[in-house]
Amino acid sequence: MTTTPTGPRRDGRDDEQHPVLTEKEDAAQRGADPAGSVGATTRPSGDLADGWTPSDHLAREAGELAAEIGREHRPRREDVYPYLLVRAASPGDRGARPVWPPVPCWQSPDILLMDAAATGPFDPTQLVGSPTAGRRYRVFVRVWNLGLLPAVGVHVRAWFVDPGFFGGATGPAYQPQLIGGAMVGLDDRTRPGAVAVVELDRTWDIPETLTGHECLLASVSCPLDPWSGVLDANADRHVGQRNLTILAGSDDAKQLLWTLGSRVTGTLELVHGGATVGPLVRGVLGDTQTGLGVPERLLPPSPKALRHGVATPTGQHLATMLRTRGGWLLADSERVVALATELGLVGRDGGKPRRGRRDPVAVDVAGLAQELAPEHAERIGVLVDGEPGDALLEGLVRLWDVGDLTAGGLAGALAEGGPAAHLLQLAHTDPERQETGGYSLVLLG
Repeated sequence: MTTTPTGPRRDGRDDEQHPVLTEKEDAAQRGADPAGSVGATTRPSGDLADGWTPSDHLAREAGELAAEIGREHRPRREDVYPYLLVRAASPGDRGARPVWPPVPCWQSPDILLMDAAATGPFDPTQLVGSPTAGRRYRVFVRVWNLGLLPAVGVHVRAWFVDPGFFGGATGPAYQPQLIGGAMVGLDDRTRPGAVAVVELDRTWDIPETLTGHECLLASVSCPLDPWSGVLDANADRHVGQRNLTILAGSDDAKQLLWTLGSRVTGTLELVHGGATVGPLVRGVLGDTQTGLGVPERLLPPSPKALRHGVATPTGQHLATMLRTRGGWLLADSERVVALATELGLVGRDGGKPRRGRRDPVAVDVAGLAQELAPEHAERIGVLVDGEPGDALLEGLVRLWDVGDLTAGGLAGALAEGGPAAHLLQLAHTDPERQETGGYSLVLLG
């Protein structure tokens, strides 16, 4: 073996002497490349050892480990793509569906109206809570992108459908009619442009033949976060629904209540929304003046002031309307729970009603009404042999001793004390016990 110098260093010293190896010496010191490695010339054989069999135990463990890692490290959809939303309710809606029960899915604060006579940009002081047949309205939809990717090519549309309990399933009773649409882009959720109030390209011209109490629906969609195509606000965050009328003072509620009653095919539950009226009215009316002042100053009645109903997880349950052999029954919730307690259907430790009670009754009031109706209809409510629309009106007048079916008359029948904002929610269940939708009235008086 010989060595050669590499030359002097800059500091004047010689480098170490490195040996010059022969090919045989080099192979002995380096060794051979592993079979199948980069640059190797020998291919691995690929043959399995004699008697080798796959291990079910190891395969199962590997599968479980892969699934666990996938769950732990898979990003949320909104952190990768656009995540569009039209809110079903306010506050707190971030897109989880379904929301009803307990949160009504038909009270979207993101579908807004302005009279067409009001020109200029969107104005939160000019919003309309109760449109009128024969007039023209500008339609706005507030849309949100909760994703970390901007939404490009966002398509916003709106429809109206006859007043009632539309829940996404079209049929002879409910045929949505397109109002108009618009295209827009939304920034990611870290920027102010992630939310926009979008005006549609057409106005909503309400014919004289309609009521003005129609249900409004809106959808939002983009290529990276498409809408399914079904107008179901309870199942799809891309859809918002506004089944809402706001009435004040001497405004007549009779025709609307009759229309809603005439749509009942199964069971109708009447619930007082309590304090949820505030966020709803502020969302729909913005800073628009009402009969009781600006929305920020609207106050609900205190629970103790309510004259009727029992507290439940969804609000103060007032009444249940259902069909019996003798006609349509409007059952008072207090009477229902009291009789059920008397008959042992509800435990006395948690079921006996008390006006204004703060602990919700953990019972199905509508279910109890159906159970008691065949034998005790007269004891729990008002029985009317007639059409469902007439039965609802007559039942309310007799059950609540209503002087007149105006906003002020109903508000006074619902609670003691001075003027207040009442949210009356009507939730419908079909004969197969499927929840189909609802409608809400805000009564200021």
